[in-house]
Amino acid sequence: MTHNKIVLGIDFGSTAVRILSMELKSGKVLNTTDQAYEEGEHGIFLSPENNLVARQKPSDYIRSMKKALKKTMLQNKVLGLEMSSVSGIGVDATGSTPLPITREMCPLSDLDEFKDNLNAYAWMWKDHSSHTEAEFITETIAKNRPRYLEKIGGTYSSEWFWAKILHCKNIDEKVFDAAYTWIELSDFIPAMLTGCDDALTVKRNICAAGHKGLYNEEWGGFPDKQFIEEVDFSLLRILQTLPAQTLSIANTSGTLSKKWAEEFDMTEGIPVGMGILDAHAGAIGSGIKNGSLVKIIGTSTCDLVLADLNSTKSNIKGVASVAEESVLPSYYGIEAGQSAVGDILDWFVKVILNNKKSHSELTLEAEKLKAGSSGLIALDWNNGNRSILSDPMLSGLVIGQSLQTKNFEIYRALIESTAFGARTIIEDMERQGVVINEVVNCGGITHKNSLFMQIYADVINKPMKIAASNETVALGAAIIGAHAAYIAEDAPISFNALQDKSCKVLKKVYTPITKNVQTYNEIYNLYKKLHDAFGIEGTNIEMFGIMKNLIQIKNKAAKNEQ
Repeated sequence: MTHNKIVLGIDFGSTAVRILSMELKSGKVLNTTDQAYEEGEHGIFLSPENNLVARQKPSDYIRSMKKALKKTMLQNKVLGLEMSSVSGIGVDATGSTPLPITREMCPLSDLDEFKDNLNAYAWMWKDHSSHTEAEFITETIAKNRPRYLEKIGGTYSSEWFWAKILHCKNIDEKVFDAAYTWIELSDFIPAMLTGCDDALTVKRNICAAGHKGLYNEEWGGFPDKQFIEEVDFSLLRILQTLPAQTLSIANTSGTLSKKWAEEFDMTEGIPVGMGILDAHAGAIGSGIKNGSLVKIIGTSTCDLVLADLNSTKSNIKGVASVAEESVLPSYYGIEAGQSAVGDILDWFVKVILNNKKSHSELTLEAEKLKAGSSGLIALDWNNGNRSILSDPMLSGLVIGQSLQTKNFEIYRALIESTAFGARTIIEDMERQGVVINEVVNCGGITHKNSLFMQIYADVINKPMKIAASNETVALGAAIIGAHAAYIAEDAPISFNALQDKSCKVLKKVYTPITKNVQTYNEIYNLYKKLHDAFGIEGTNIEMFGIMKNLIQIKNKAAKNEQ
């Protein structure tokens, strides 16, 4: 039954939508296409008045997906495959990226009244404009429902669902009042594909709800009415539109509608898998299993670890959140990450250097440096801190500059700072009993920049494996589509079996270099002082010796070169 059948993985990233075609039976990837979002600045609408704003237009998502599907149709025709051979579709998207909609599932930004109002657009994951509301929600949780904090690492984030809706209510009641409800992008797209036209019947995924929306079955689903009233009475109207239960990727969101089937020559009624957040799809596409940490490295990073549902590892401090079956069925998904990694390097190249040096040119020069030889140390907080501090009101820092400091030295120090941030997250997890037997990395930078990966191996002092696929996120979505297709054919298969078909790692493994590990341990101790002094209120840390220590490390590195 699976002969010549294919599945599609549709990945809505920060700046483009990608579609991956995969053979159902073999798990072989056939092709990928992508289509950049067209509106705004690289698909993102920014505000000159508030640099924390990042919005996107829902119509841009739909238009870009249609163009990508047309490209996919053409690529598959070259292989002799018609779109009628598609037997399942999986979808992932960034998050928390909620958008206000009408009862009929129409985005408010599609209405003439709101077409130019950024508050009626999708509030992108990296929109931090709701930081005041996030702080208030955290305080309200601590006072009224402290056990909620155990599932979100101790702090509710400005990147998340309820904070963004509350901020909209506080700054634009016209948009807030016009919205029947708000929906995550990872639920909106499957709803569009399945022809859902009633916001009350739309299925919502446990991944976004559990990690971003305070959903947990331990307290009966979404937060209770009394708690929401304590946050803001107006939010009760939104709460009443949310379902009693959200679903994992073991379920489907529905079947492909006649409209979409006819437009792209697919078969009406094929299953569309439950939506999932993009990072979590990337973990699936990287072959995540119990005991492995998957680092999805891009503009930001997301770290994902599994814990058996029968374990006690559901209350982890310092992580972004913990949610049941948010990655794979039968496991908790533990999520942490950094708000900016690739974005920091891009900022340095584009804003500070005005594109006069490229990433590759800076990397070539930085590779010649010995660990510690620049005398520099940086904090990787240019977009705030996601884990372990969960504070968007922190900023970047570079210490140790002299009149001789070179641009490539700063570039290397910025890479090192993101590695130190990654180490902080891993050590904090392990301190709390989370088992990490291996680290698997994915994302474009992992394939393009060997210096970056070697620094990570040396700083974290663990071997760094690289997922073989360049498109692990779209691959993860395709695996979800394949699972749905097998279920529809009454031939159930486990996600692990599907991963074994498609998910590989490269032979090249970056292993720690002992002398670099020793040097980076010294610098990391200084990083931790800066991290705690600037990031944790009430600390009393002596920082007088940091600059002098950096000079000593620099001199030692120079001496070892002779």
